[in-house]
Amino acid sequence: MKSLLYLVGGMGIVVAYVLARRQQAPLVEQPVEELAHRLQDAWADHHTIA
Repeated sequence: MKSLLYLVGGMGIVVAYVLARRQQAPLVEQPVEELAHRLQDAWADHHTIA
């Protein structure tokens, strides 16, 4: 029973690590200028719709 608990706990830690690494990766790959242009376009679209 104890080994099953360790197995489930270990798998949970691995899943949490993979999810944390996945969320960090896209932020590093995109340049800041591209993100700024996307934000500017979204802001302009928001104001033209309303």
